[in-house]
Amino acid sequence: MTEPATPGGLVDPEIALQRQVETLKQRFPEADDADLSARVHETHARLKDEATVDSHLVALTEKQVTEDLRSGGETVHIRSDDTA
Repeated sequence: MTEPATPGGLVDPEIALQRQVETLKQRFPEADDADLSARVHETHARLKDEATVDSHLVALTEKQVTEDLRSGGETVHIRSDDTA
């Protein structure tokens, strides 16, 4: 799937962050949508402020939010393709 790019040729960070919210919602179905979105955007902003290189910030954001949710007691939903 091709994502719309910014004028500099990079994927629009807002689209990438929204995809992360959607991915996290699948992994944490009981989590509140607004809370997930806020966590993703706040974590991304914090990481960006501290970063000297920002090429992997979206992936790092997902990892950090996942760790925060798990340590906060949220249950991770693991998708299984095994129907047996």
